[in-house]
Amino acid sequence: MFRFLNPIREWWNRTQPAFWRRMKPGYRAAVVILVLVLLWVGSGFILKGGSDQSQVDSAAAKPNQVPSVQVTRLAASTRDATLTVRGRTQALHSVDVRAQVDGVVRAIHFEKGDRVKAGDVLCELVVNDRQAKLDEATALVSEREKEASAAENLLKQGAMSVTAAKQATAALEAARAAQRTQEIELANTKIRAPFDGFVDDRYVNAGDYMRVGDKCELVIAPEPFLAVGAVSERDVGQVKVGEPASATLVSGETVQGKVYFVASKAEATTRTFRVEIELPNSDAKLRDGVSADIHIPVKELRAVKVSPGILVLDDNGVVGVRTVENGIVHFKPINIVSDGPDGMWVTGLPDGTAVITVGQEFVSEGSKVKQVMAGARV
Repeated sequence: MFRFLNPIREWWNRTQPAFWRRMKPGYRAAVVILVLVLLWVGSGFILKGGSDQSQVDSAAAKPNQVPSVQVTRLAASTRDATLTVRGRTQALHSVDVRAQVDGVVRAIHFEKGDRVKAGDVLCELVVNDRQAKLDEATALVSEREKEASAAENLLKQGAMSVTAAKQATAALEAARAAQRTQEIELANTKIRAPFDGFVDDRYVNAGDYMRVGDKCELVIAPEPFLAVGAVSERDVGQVKVGEPASATLVSGETVQGKVYFVASKAEATTRTFRVEIELPNSDAKLRDGVSADIHIPVKELRAVKVSPGILVLDDNGVVGVRTVENGIVHFKPINIVSDGPDGMWVTGLPDGTAVITVGQEFVSEGSKVKQVMAGARV
């Protein structure tokens, strides 16, 4: 029975390695089980590695996904309005009064908040030997004057040469120059106010040693005052020097003035132009550095209406909006013309600008995005 299996057994016995034929059946079974276990474990690593690679590929693909933002194309219209610029007040004349000679401070004559007039002594330095040097120079001038007078008489009498007389005159002029130098040196021990104003800060005390260029006190002129702001390159052409303007302070007070200065060169980073408004301040109520809204009436300008919710700030604190051009995000600074319950009118955006209305918080300058028009689902 099963004689047909005999040839198979003979073939199997001939093909087996010699060490396998000598191995006991129990050992053979153990080796087969070990090989099967190793194959099973290895297949698990291979499958897991493929899964991890898929996760890595999936994770790598996520950053490459282009975000979607909702945009609206704005339509500009001509408006008769007032150009409003955010700015601050600034003193037109403000100077740190500095020492022109070295010396120890002998006295401080004005404190912070005191009103001063041009020429008032702010800080006074110890004279030391400056007065003695001036007295010596004065005495030398007197002696040289006598010598020059005698030389002139001798020259008239023919008892002195022209060259000797000129030398006496030159010596007199040199003595007078030395005298003037000592007078200036002595006068500079009194550091004086350059103009009428208020002492806003004091930098030294009596007994301090001051070198040339050290600061004594800060003097600010109360009038006129300035309100300083910046207008966009699109609006600067409508602002003219001498035209009426006003500034509304954070306190709510409005001060009427006129355009004092319009810059000819734009700021390199913001592409805006500095504008200064001259404000009267006879009562000295205005203070340097107060925030103010500058209002400049203009006959007409091109403005667009936007929602305040889409406004953003750049790294420099400039107000603007984020737009999309050829799939790339750009920041555009704007100027607010007027504000109302239904929105605000701004300048600085050309007609047809695609402004991001949803998603502007999650993108930045230079980001690549997919734009979806308002009304479609982002």
